[in-house]
Amino acid sequence: MDTPVTPSIGLFHADKQTVEALGPVVQLAKSGFFYCTQGEMSLVLGNRAFEIHRGDIYIYPPLSKTYIRMLSDDLHGTVGVADFDFVFTLANSISNTQNHLYMRENPCISLNDEQRRRIEELIELIRRRERSQGSRSTNENNRLIYNQLLSSLGKALCCEIAEAYFFNHPIQPLKQDRKDRIFQSFIFSLSQNFRTHHSVSFYAAEQCLTPRYFSTIVREKSGRNALQWIMMFIIAEAKKLLSDPDPSIKEIAETLGFSNQSFFGRYFKQYVGLSPMAFRSSGTKE
Repeated sequence: MDTPVTPSIGLFHADKQTVEALGPVVQLAKSGFFYCTQGEMSLVLGNRAFEIHRGDIYIYPPLSKTYIRMLSDDLHGTVGVADFDFVFTLANSISNTQNHLYMRENPCISLNDEQRRRIEELIELIRRRERSQGSRSTNENNRLIYNQLLSSLGKALCCEIAEAYFFNHPIQPLKQDRKDRIFQSFIFSLSQNFRTHHSVSFYAAEQCLTPRYFSTIVREKSGRNALQWIMMFIIAEAKKLLSDPDPSIKEIAETLGFSNQSFFGRYFKQYVGLSPMAFRSSGTKE
């Protein structure tokens, strides 16, 4: 795979071997997409199966479980991966909670010729700009400008994909209301603070709301209460950290803000059904 272009967003070439290396289940605390340029693949999200062919895009919903059922031998495409806050901040400026959730349940689009051309041009531009920069010796100012340039190109690519998505999935536009803003502010704050703040009261206090009312709004907008969202972020990050054999479980517990390893172990087992040690030993990515 190629090297990510910036800490915020990265593009990678993908084929059957690189996708298989992820394992049969993909669960990341990042946003992403797969743009298929050759071959086909079959995925399952929730209870729905999706067939991905040339010219299709699968938009990966962060923290979801995508099961890989089938990959053709000639599969090729581009994977885009972005930090949660990068995409979420951008999405908030162009959409609302209902559209976010609709996209999460309906993650596939088939591009027309014009949409493919625009998206492929942007992908190639980002890659070409990355290759040209890699051959230069730059000072700190140049590096800062370069990172901003790639971030802007990444935003343009995300907007092209969003434009193609909503062109192919016409959804009646809804204005953001106060509850939308409360939920979106919560998710953004959670992505920044879940390693150190595990209580609903912390996030409710940020918005000057009682925990009970705050959690009611979150459930109304997303179908999950605030505590469930906090758990999803913590468990997804714990699984990622446990997949690396180097950090000890004690170090992982500290990284995730638990007072001790025992408390972390009980928390993890409550939601996963395995102790952290058993999960690590099993080699599973679920």
